[in-house]
Amino acid sequence: MPNGASSIHKQLRTELENYIKSQLFGKSPVLLSSLNAHIDDEGLLYQKPYIESSPAYVTVENGLAKADLAPWMKDYFSDLAKAGIGIFPSPYEHQIQALEAAARGENLFVSTGTGSGKTECFMWPLLAKMASEARSSKKTWEKRGIRTIIMYPMNALVSDQVSRLRKMIGDPKKKFITAFRKTCGSVRRPQFGMYTGRTPYPGEQPSKDPDRKLERTLRRMSFPEDDSEKEFFQHLQEEGKIPAKADMADFLDRLHDSDHTPDPEDAELITRFEMQQFCPDILITNYSMLEYMLLRPRERKIWSDTREWLASSKENKLLFVIDEAHMYRGSSGGEVSLLIRRLFHKLGIGRDRVQFILTTASMPNQSLSDRDAVMTFANELTASDEKTEFRYLKGRQEIIDNNAKYDIPADLLLHSDPGKFENRDLSALLDFWKNAGHFDTSINSLEPLYNWMYDHLIDYRPFHNLIKACRGNAVSLGELSSNIFPTLNSDDALKAISVLLAIAPLAKNAKDSVLFPARMHMLFRGISGVYACTNPECSHSHSDGGLTLGEIYLSDSGLTCPHCGSVVYELYEDRRCGALFFKGYILDGGFFTHESHVYLWRYPGQLMDKNMKEIHLFIPEDDYLPPKSSGKSAIKPCYLDIKSGFINFADDSLAGKEGIRKLYYCNHSVKDQPGVITFADCPHCTHKLPSTQLVSFSTQGNLSFFNLIQSQFKLQPAVPGKDKDPYHFPNQGRKVLLFSDSRQRAAKLARDMSNASDIEAARQLFVLALAEMEKQGSKQSMDSLYDYFCLAAGRHHLQLFHGEERNKFEENCRSALRNYERYTKRNRDYDPRYKITNAPLRMQKYVLRLFAGGYNTLYDSAISWIEPTEKALEAAVDELSDQGIEISEEEFKDFFNAWMLYISDRYTALGHTISDTIRMEVRPNFDGYGLKDDWAFSAIIREAAGWQESGKKTRTKVQESKEELVWKQVLKEQFLDHAQPDNGRLYVDLTRVKARFDPDHVWYKCEQCSELTPFLLKGRCPSCGAEHIHEMRPEEYDALSFWRKPLQDALDGKPIQVIDTEEHTAQLSHKDQRDDLWSKTEQYELRFQDLVQDNETPVDILSSTTTMEVGIDIGSLVAVGLRNIPPTRENYQQRAGRAGRRGSSLSTIITFCENGPHDTMYFKDPTPMLRGDPRRPWIDVQSEKLLQRHLSMVILQTYLDTCGKSLDTLPAHEFLKEFLPDFKKYMEAYDIKKDKHLLPPGAAINHDAFVNELEESLDTLHDKCEAHPELFGVEENNEDKRNLKSLLDALYEEGIIPTYSFPKNVVSTYIPDRNGKILYEVSRGLDVAIGEYAPGRAIVVDKQTYQIGGFYYPGSERKKGQLKTPARSYTDDPNYMKHIISCDACGWFDLYDPSSSHGHPDCCPFCGNTDLKTTRDMMRPWGFAPKNGESIPDVQLSEEYTAIQQPLYSTLPDAEDMELIPGCKNIRSAKRTNQRILMLNRGIGDQGFMVCPDCGASMPGDDISVLKNIERPYKSGLKLGKCSHINAQNVNLGFDFITDMLVLEFKIDRKKIDTRTDNPWLSRAAQSLAEALRLAASKRLDVDFTELVTGYRLRSGASNTAYIDIYLYDSLSSGAGYAVSVADAMDELLHDMKALLEDCDCRSACPNCLKHYRNQNVHGLLDRFAALQLLEWGEFGITVPEITPEDQIKLIQPLENILRESGCKITISGDEIHAKSNTREKQIIIYPAMWAVPHDRNTIYISDTLMKYAKPSAVKQIVDNM
Repeated sequence: MPNGASSIHKQLRTELENYIKSQLFGKSPVLLSSLNAHIDDEGLLYQKPYIESSPAYVTVENGLAKADLAPWMKDYFSDLAKAGIGIFPSPYEHQIQALEAAARGENLFVSTGTGSGKTECFMWPLLAKMASEARSSKKTWEKRGIRTIIMYPMNALVSDQVSRLRKMIGDPKKKFITAFRKTCGSVRRPQFGMYTGRTPYPGEQPSKDPDRKLERTLRRMSFPEDDSEKEFFQHLQEEGKIPAKADMADFLDRLHDSDHTPDPEDAELITRFEMQQFCPDILITNYSMLEYMLLRPRERKIWSDTREWLASSKENKLLFVIDEAHMYRGSSGGEVSLLIRRLFHKLGIGRDRVQFILTTASMPNQSLSDRDAVMTFANELTASDEKTEFRYLKGRQEIIDNNAKYDIPADLLLHSDPGKFENRDLSALLDFWKNAGHFDTSINSLEPLYNWMYDHLIDYRPFHNLIKACRGNAVSLGELSSNIFPTLNSDDALKAISVLLAIAPLAKNAKDSVLFPARMHMLFRGISGVYACTNPECSHSHSDGGLTLGEIYLSDSGLTCPHCGSVVYELYEDRRCGALFFKGYILDGGFFTHESHVYLWRYPGQLMDKNMKEIHLFIPEDDYLPPKSSGKSAIKPCYLDIKSGFINFADDSLAGKEGIRKLYYCNHSVKDQPGVITFADCPHCTHKLPSTQLVSFSTQGNLSFFNLIQSQFKLQPAVPGKDKDPYHFPNQGRKVLLFSDSRQRAAKLARDMSNASDIEAARQLFVLALAEMEKQGSKQSMDSLYDYFCLAAGRHHLQLFHGEERNKFEENCRSALRNYERYTKRNRDYDPRYKITNAPLRMQKYVLRLFAGGYNTLYDSAISWIEPTEKALEAAVDELSDQGIEISEEEFKDFFNAWMLYISDRYTALGHTISDTIRMEVRPNFDGYGLKDDWAFSAIIREAAGWQESGKKTRTKVQESKEELVWKQVLKEQFLDHAQPDNGRLYVDLTRVKARFDPDHVWYKCEQCSELTPFLLKGRCPSCGAEHIHEMRPEEYDALSFWRKPLQDALDGKPIQVIDTEEHTAQLSHKDQRDDLWSKTEQYELRFQDLVQDNETPVDILSSTTTMEVGIDIGSLVAVGLRNIPPTRENYQQRAGRAGRRGSSLSTIITFCENGPHDTMYFKDPTPMLRGDPRRPWIDVQSEKLLQRHLSMVILQTYLDTCGKSLDTLPAHEFLKEFLPDFKKYMEAYDIKKDKHLLPPGAAINHDAFVNELEESLDTLHDKCEAHPELFGVEENNEDKRNLKSLLDALYEEGIIPTYSFPKNVVSTYIPDRNGKILYEVSRGLDVAIGEYAPGRAIVVDKQTYQIGGFYYPGSERKKGQLKTPARSYTDDPNYMKHIISCDACGWFDLYDPSSSHGHPDCCPFCGNTDLKTTRDMMRPWGFAPKNGESIPDVQLSEEYTAIQQPLYSTLPDAEDMELIPGCKNIRSAKRTNQRILMLNRGIGDQGFMVCPDCGASMPGDDISVLKNIERPYKSGLKLGKCSHINAQNVNLGFDFITDMLVLEFKIDRKKIDTRTDNPWLSRAAQSLAEALRLAASKRLDVDFTELVTGYRLRSGASNTAYIDIYLYDSLSSGAGYAVSVADAMDELLHDMKALLEDCDCRSACPNCLKHYRNQNVHGLLDRFAALQLLEWGEFGITVPEITPEDQIKLIQPLENILRESGCKITISGDEIHAKSNTREKQIIIYPAMWAVPHDRNTIYISDTLMKYAKPSAVKQIVDNM
């Protein structure tokens, strides 16, 4: 298969297109035909790829020998290079420069690209530093002390660095120490240690039990028992995964006795107790653990040893390495800088005693100002009080000289086949080069040819220009083709480029070094939805099969069609039959009173403060006749005015009129979705509709991305050495690393991609099994399918399932193969041994999924069907004959097929030995699974058999004829059996049926319901009874090729691949190293690197968050996938840089873009993300908040030192109860200025204010502990102190000490096992959690799905008297349940305590309204838990989405802090501190949530019925009984917090602008401008827009004055400092906002400008024109001009029909519009909604906003004024 750049991109986009056509449009011919011609258009689903070649850095031949180093050091490094442990004799120039500069004592900042050897830039200097001291100062060398600290931002990087040190300093052959002692003499061995949360193990003293646990873990890993384990151990050791102990057995013997004394010859110290006693020379840690080490007494000796070593000689300096320095930004970077000051404070040194080396792949270097910013950043991060010089190393890239000698004829390039070159076709390559000329014609094999190309490719001008353009630079194919071949037309130039790209990556030298290691960056996206003009007479209409739509759009770009002016709505479909529906919204109320004029809204948020209901309207074909039905499921016609968007549900008075479209509706709502009016049964195919069956055409979920990644995976070449061992390496070493920007997205990807791969492999194996069964003849029943499945899997070396099921399946496969071989050898018919009951549960699930799954079954692909076995068939026909019913076997098969389709689809009644628990994972449970004893045939079967009148549909019990009863009895006796164990239901006995596979069998397709069937039922469709059914045509089989081709590939002998995707996120990173050497994420990392043991398989795809973004070398990885555009270019470049780490010829990076503005912007122009210069670094070291936290940590630490206590071990409740009064006195007397190194220069701290704020925070914490001791681990009558919350954790959670920008308002979801033990604790900031973790939402952890169903905190049920009421102490607490008072007039709110003597204000402080109301209480979650305390099968999940409302900001402004923005007339700005924000989730449709205040169970809604059948959200070993939820309360979820923000105040003149709160323009303008502020600020800061939160509020001022405040604050409640940092660049920010709003071509708002997934609840309000109008008022004081008469006429025309029916005729006279009734006539003037309302008795003034977005209000206003 060709695998060059062009063909790979073509295959990938074809895969995506085929998936979208098959999945979205396969059953909708009108859409498929209209979109087919455009689906491959560039810019729709893909962009042209970008090609980049890794930069080649200048190397220095024999560089170590030439370096400016002391002779002894040259010899030392020469010996290390000969040892082959990571030192290279001819290194990169910047590596030599780093070593030279470091040896001179200089500070270094190394900023070279990914894969450029940055690590060596600090590893070699630290080797030099240790050798220098050991050689020249043996006395100080003998002293213990940290010589080097290597600090990382995350644990994953620490682990990777330890592996490098093990391979270098701790090499098992002792090469390093030999060279070290050869240079330095007989000296102490250097030692290193990793000190992080993963280091075994926490505690103040060693303990016998954990020591022996650790001993067992290390012994199990270090001493392999058989050859397989030895091989695994060898691999681990080569990768640096085995601790570097001189004598592991001796160490473990000592550990057995709790002796943590290291051997002097150990290179590595493993345990914390080793390092606490024997300080390592090299400490590898992260900043959070460094914080712990500085404050705890147990690590005191480490620092005292280091202090003593530093004091022993002025020459001694601490080397401090900060890797991945670009990750320290904003306030988190500032807190790390202050942490370094606390380190100086601890060691009693200044900055001059520390040498720093900073490394990163991402720093700007385009100008002097860039360089100044980098140097400022370096100085601030390293706590330099005075300017310190850094040697800045960017690395020098090789320059390709301009010595190209030869051209290549264009004809040669244009007539060459790049596919042949990609396939490494020797004769094609030789012919090409012979025709190109100047070729060594003696070459006749591939390897010499590759070597010749390596030496000579750049001699040819096209290749020279290609390599020069792409080195270190991502260039699009369009740019390359036009620049390299300017004289060719664009198509020919692209063809020529594809030839160059097919040849260039083949060039390599004898050492396998690739000349052009190319990375191909590819951007794809799905479809955001399909929208259609409602006018069948539209000039751009589309028709097929009697169905006509107006113009069809693939983006949400306008409310009306630009071709005909008709209304446009989004299309939904029934994915089973392809029926199309318009989706719109109607006002809740009035609909079912048969109003004749109901407006069909496009969005739910177009009308403020009204409840909207989503409605689905069926679009019929020309000859459509609705099925007969009655009651709530009745399908009725309605009539849409295609110009105005009004719809008549009342009668047929509009039928047949011009401009009216007939649609159908049904008054039905699904139980879990009361806000949706939909159909119970599809009006087209009559199938019952599950709640999720009508879907949009938006590319949702992960399957489209999976298909891209699966293709990317399969297109990779096999890894040499792993291509001939299918058992250990079933996918031949292929890998893809995936990145997502949220844990949940990464977790869901792992689940969904594994499931998709498993089911595809199962489909292929089923077909192979069925084909084999067909060969064996007619005797095999479906019960034997598992045996043949095992045969197929065994032949393909496939390993399926997990855990014990995998082991069982492997044994079954081996046994089936042996059994088959024995029968074959004896020339006997095969007798299968294994039955469905022997099959793993997941295999049983596949049987149900593929034959009765309801969607994408083997029936749906026209592949396989179920029919009776010959025995059962004969018996059934004979039995019917005995009862007087004569029927042929073929007729029986027809009838049986219809019955089988019906009971499989409705009741999943397949397999009586398969548990209903398995069925729960396959189909939603509507009315139980299986058939009841009194089951009935379907109406379709009864009609065909003549047992029921045609077209009659009844819900009552049918009167069964004698013949019908006979049929039921025969089918029951011959094919049905009771479940095992019996549950009262009947299921098909698999021993009585067989699954058939016959590629030549004729299938039929129904023209009514689109279902496929292998047999007809009396000439009709067996699914819907329609007579219009035909034999499938070739093009209809082709339309199924996406599903059928993989099955044919399997039959043709192509490999079947099971792709294992695992989650790699912080959700799975917890471990206790006493029990497990590796956490779950580390285990997956090892398996991803193919380090597997016998009972394991490799991980093929790792789905990660930023954990894997930096620093980890994945070896031969050549493929990376990004589920979205990352927040910043550094993120993108780091992630893309994971691919091609070791010089592969071609690496691929796939980015699947979301529909929001961030992703859309970069999809349209990826250049800034792919090759833009990194943003300038900055950290905040002046923020008063950060400095206060910093000083709080210092004072608390020093105080507790005097008490002999430690922050991490002292229980918080003990400190608050016993130490707090004394601490307050200590704090007031503390001199914060006594250590000049503690604060950065210019830091202004007010001592009194600082003390007062700290006291207040601690008092609040004290009160919280008193009210809720269980939150602090304090349990009544419980002596177990292990759960006591430390003072450190309590202070951190409240943001009193440094938080490093992690959110302080953190809440967790607690997932228990069956006995209540917490398996997972998944944490998020409350600002996100009250939306993402709200009851009704679902989360995924390690491939299991959980629906949130309540509130819980572990241990709360153990509080005395609260076993059954653990939530009560929270719901009764005013800190968790808060009362809110609000003003309906302007939206002002405040919190109040009804028991307070102050009460609440008499009037609104914003607008003066005296009618203030108390609203639904706000409940702050204390912890979330799964519904019923357990996981839920995906198919049973009906997720209920709720969103966080616009943040509420109620603090009154202080006029003095506002400053007029220069150049603006009406905009003032301010940076405000300590502003109160309220975040609320009001539930679905503002119904809130029902919460049981006793057990904590909760679901969305305002009626107790939503808690019916909901159990407690926690588990317990005790039988608690069911909670009745009798005391359930209706609440909003929310919390309030204090933050800093940027505020823009727009002063509004009421005489010119309409400031009434019911003016839609006001909210549209403010909401849209607030969104523009967020997007412009995030772009200017180069951060993801989700880092910022925006909002607006309206308030009254003096007479004729009002204000619109638009505000911006950081989404992390600890305050990352982003929002206020843009305040000093307001001119530029306003300019960016204007550009964002002006540079789009949509007619209100779209994903290219303002819409994104985070603001979907206000999509209907977004309007870039209204925002521009408000902005221009603020800047220049001008209002929008009047609307031209022509535009006024256009706006009124869509309402003419509806107004005429309301008794009001519209006439146009010249430029004037008039409305006439029976009694009067008035002029209508449509004015800009921004204007203050004009008044004239004889004129009706209507705002344009009402005309566009609130037509019902416009109609009402006109009619009421007549």
